[in-house]
Amino acid sequence: MPAGVHRIRARTFRPEPQLYEQAKAAVAEVDSDMNAHINAFLRWLIRETDELPPRPAKKSAAS
Repeated sequence: MPAGVHRIRARTFRPEPQLYEQAKAAVAEVDSDMNAHINAFLRWLIRETDELPPRPAKKSAAS
């Protein structure tokens, strides 16, 4: 496939900047990436699966 040509057309996704940065850090903590997590959440949303994507452990109040 030539450079710049993709199988799937890009979609517009505009999260709030701070939310996006926090989400990038969270998916990195569970050894994943934003694309995999968004797709997994959408599969859950349309009831294709009952399994939500993993998320990092809750931080304690002392952290």
